[in-house]
Amino acid sequence: MDAGTPALSVDGLGKQYGRQRVLESVSFSLRRGEVAALLGENGAGKSTMAKVLAGAISPDHGTVAVDGRPVTFASPRSALLQGISFMPQELIYVPRLTVAENICLGRLPGRLGSTSPRAIRRRAQDEAQTFDLDLPLDRSMDSLPLAQQQQVEILKALARRSRILLLDEPTAALSSRDSDQLLQLTTTLAARGVAVLYISHRLDEVFRVCDTAHVLRNGRLVSSSPVRDTSPREVIEHMLGRPPEEIDFSSEARPQSRPVLELTGWHRDRIPALRDVSLVVGEGEIVGLYGVRGSGAETIAETLGGLHADVTGGTVVSGRPLRHLSTPLAAHRAGISYVPADRKSQGLVAILPIVQSLSLAVLRSLTRLGVVRRRREAAAAAGLAEQVQLRARSLTQPVGELSGGNQQKVLVGSRLAAKPKVLVLQEPTRGVDVGARLELHRLLRALADEGTGQLLVTSDVEEAVGLSDRLLVVRDGRIVHEITHPTHASQPEALQAAGGPE
Repeated sequence: MDAGTPALSVDGLGKQYGRQRVLESVSFSLRRGEVAALLGENGAGKSTMAKVLAGAISPDHGTVAVDGRPVTFASPRSALLQGISFMPQELIYVPRLTVAENICLGRLPGRLGSTSPRAIRRRAQDEAQTFDLDLPLDRSMDSLPLAQQQQVEILKALARRSRILLLDEPTAALSSRDSDQLLQLTTTLAARGVAVLYISHRLDEVFRVCDTAHVLRNGRLVSSSPVRDTSPREVIEHMLGRPPEEIDFSSEARPQSRPVLELTGWHRDRIPALRDVSLVVGEGEIVGLYGVRGSGAETIAETLGGLHADVTGGTVVSGRPLRHLSTPLAAHRAGISYVPADRKSQGLVAILPIVQSLSLAVLRSLTRLGVVRRRREAAAAAGLAEQVQLRARSLTQPVGELSGGNQQKVLVGSRLAAKPKVLVLQEPTRGVDVGARLELHRLLRALADEGTGQLLVTSDVEEAVGLSDRLLVVRDGRIVHEITHPTHASQPEALQAAGGPE
C-alpha cells in the first residue's frame, strides 16, 4: 500500500431526510497518524457524518474509502471490521461487567467457546500495557469516573486493531485535568499511526492537538486547512458564516446592588465536601463560581437546586431566610431556578413537545380547575422561545429532535418561565456550538441588565472570566480566591487558584 494513501477518505458524500439536506457533497481525507478536527454549529452535519463513517446510517450518494479501497457499511460491525471505531459522547458499555470484560467484549479469549475470568483479565492487561494505560481491570464500569470510562472505550477500540478512531465531544463533561489526560492519549495514539477524527466545540483543544480543521456549515464543507495556517477567529467565521463578535461582558465594573442570594457557613461532610462556604449575589449581578471537577462548586449549585438535603448553613433569598432547600420544589418556591449540568437526565423530557417543555415548571399557573389552558400555554411558550432565540420547525416538535444548542435554550427558557429572583446555572453552555454559546451569553447578560441575580457555576475558565462580574474560585470545598473584576487576562490566576495548570 502506498504510504501516501489516506487512511480514510470521503468523496461527494450526501444525506437527505425528506426535504432537508443534512450533508451535501462533502469530501475530505484523513491520513494515518493525523488528528483532524470536524467542526461546525449544532445541526451543521457533524453527527450525521460520524454516523455514516461508523456504519450507523447509509449515505444517499458519495463514496467512503479505507486505505484507498471503496467500502460500504451495512452496520456498525461492518465499520469495525474495516478498522473504524466510533466513541460517541454518551458512552456505550455494559455497566455491571468489569473493565477487563468490557475491553474483551466480542473477542473473548479461549477455545471451543469457553473462556475464564483469568484469561479475560490477562488479555485486557496485555492490551492496557501495550498502550501504557493503567486501568482498574477488576472494577465494574459503572464504578469508574467518566475519564476512565472513556479510556476503557478507547482501549476497547484499539484492542480490536482499529486504525481509525472517531471521537465525538470526548472532553465535554471532563474537568481540565481529565481533559488534558485524554488529549495526551490522543496525541500518543496519533504518534503510533492511528488516524483520529476529533469532533469538538472546544477550539482551544483543537488548536492544541489537531493537525487539520474541517468546518461544516449547513451540511456543506466550507473550509479545510492546516491548523497552523488558521486561527480560532477564522474558524468561528467559517462556522457562523459571518465575522464573530468579540464579547467580553465584564469590561465595565458594575455597581454594588441589593443582595438577592446570601449563603453563610455552608457545610457538608460527605464527598464532595463543603467547608464554611459564604457568598453573596447582588441584584443584576453574575457571580461566577469556578473550580475543577470535585472541588465542591457543583455541589453548591446542586444544593441550591434542592438536590442535597445534608448541607447545613444559612440561606437568604431576597432578604427572606430559608429553613431548608431539601427538594427541588422547595428551591422553586423560594424563587430559585436551577439549570442542571445534564439536560438529558435532569432537565428535559425528550419526548415532550417544546411547548410543554417550556411551560412544565409553571404548569400550575396555566391551569384552571385542573385543566391546562392551552392558548395561555402556547402564548407563554412562544414568548420564551423568542426570548431565547430558539430555532425549531414548530413548538409542537419533540425537544429530543432539536440540536444540542437548541435543547439547551429550551432548558434555560423553561427555568425563566417562573421569573426567578435567582438563576443558578451549572455548565450552561456545555456541549453547545460557538453560535449557541454566544447567544446564551447574550441572554444571560440581558437578564442581568434586567435585574436577575445569577450564580454561574462552570468548569470552563474562559466562560468564567468572560461572563462574570465577580469570580469566586472553589478548591477542596472552600472559596479560596476572589477576582473582583475578571477579564480574559485573569485565566491564569483562576487556573492557579483552582489548582489547575498554570
